[in-house]
Amino acid sequence: MLTSTKLLVVLALAAGTGLRAADFYVSAKGDDVNSGTKADAPFRTLQRAAELVQPGDSVVIGDGIYLTPRSSPDGNVLTVARSGRADAWITWRAAPGARPELRPTGWGGIVVTGSYQVFDGLTVIGGNDSLTLLDALADAKQPKPAARFNTNGIFVNGRLRRADEKPHHVIIRNCTVGKLPGGGVVGIECDYLTVEDCRVFESAWLCRYAASGITTLHNWRFDDAPGYHIVIQRNLVWDNKTLVPWERTGKLSDGNGILLDVTDREEIEGAANPNADTVVVAQPPKPSPTVKSAKTPRPAWQGRALIANNVSAFNGGSGIHVFRTRHVDIVNNTTCWNGRVVGYQELFPNRSDDVVIVNNIIVPRPGGKVTSNNRNTRIRWDYNLYPTPQDIFKGPHDLIAEPKFHDIQSDLRRADFRLLPDSPALESGLMGAFVPATDIGGKPRGGKPSRGAYQE
Repeated sequence: MLTSTKLLVVLALAAGTGLRAADFYVSAKGDDVNSGTKADAPFRTLQRAAELVQPGDSVVIGDGIYLTPRSSPDGNVLTVARSGRADAWITWRAAPGARPELRPTGWGGIVVTGSYQVFDGLTVIGGNDSLTLLDALADAKQPKPAARFNTNGIFVNGRLRRADEKPHHVIIRNCTVGKLPGGGVVGIECDYLTVEDCRVFESAWLCRYAASGITTLHNWRFDDAPGYHIVIQRNLVWDNKTLVPWERTGKLSDGNGILLDVTDREEIEGAANPNADTVVVAQPPKPSPTVKSAKTPRPAWQGRALIANNVSAFNGGSGIHVFRTRHVDIVNNTTCWNGRVVGYQELFPNRSDDVVIVNNIIVPRPGGKVTSNNRNTRIRWDYNLYPTPQDIFKGPHDLIAEPKFHDIQSDLRRADFRLLPDSPALESGLMGAFVPATDIGGKPRGGKPSRGAYQE
């Protein structure tokens, strides 16, 4: 039998080694006065769980609709500020068989400022259907933006964190994010972000900030460890576009499917968007009155990023591009009919360095272009397939041919971008260390990888 002294020692050791773990439960049928520690006594709000969760804990979320709180109409449905630990991540997941849905109308659905977090199986649906473009355009002319026209879906936000507290190690998987006036899945000033097996659609339409479907901006170095720090893989991304001019230029910009944006130093002068119609002028950082170190010069990001096995189609901006970004592998993606609003090319690097672009299927819209090359260095381009001839980048193993998909549709929930049996993309790709072992559906690629997101 344990004495009280021995029991305290055991509990202390468990806490110190990350063995403590509890489940909290949230349900639309719950109440925040409940304990939240049992499935039959759940909380009603996600934020109540966020107040109590500790490293190693899980929050199990049941069916129901989760709204922006009435007490804070411009706020977030869920703000996650407390961090887990490397040995004790915090997990937010749908209950087995459940489909919890967050419906934000303020600035954000899920806003993450903590580290070591997993979000699994959640749905975030914004208010696009209840908003009008006319009202959004009118709001964009006002000095103070209305939150409802700028709502982001899942936002890992390090901008208001001190330099030594930026969020890192965040995984967003199996989530559905759509109809957001602002960005779909966004990471700013963070590191070690993974977005995988998600569906991101119909976002960025109405905000004034030139948003996109899946975006990282100003990656903030956590460490220089080898391997991928940013991973965007096996996602379906479609119909993200901007319809409201960017506040900095008064022109339409971005609305991309997938964008990695500006990892070089902010102090460097140069174009601040692919249109090159706005320029960053080098200036000393301004002190912040509330967070003194928030404006510490951003350290050079030395990590590597992987964009693989995604289908990105029918977006207003590019299908995939990187801008002022280094160290990226863009491998085995399928892009189709993008650039429908701002005219960007399908898949391209811009003012970037050390970018591998291999094994992709790149299908531009009618009259659109495959790629472009603006002030890039060290671009490796090969084994890509595209039906429209281009002479910007030409790999010796490129194929100019129709990929022959099963069914092209603008809604990727109904489309089928698998390859027909006579597709030239089948088993004609490069086999290499950076080629994913499986395709978007988990099928092994084996020794003869196909081009594009699907092995067959």
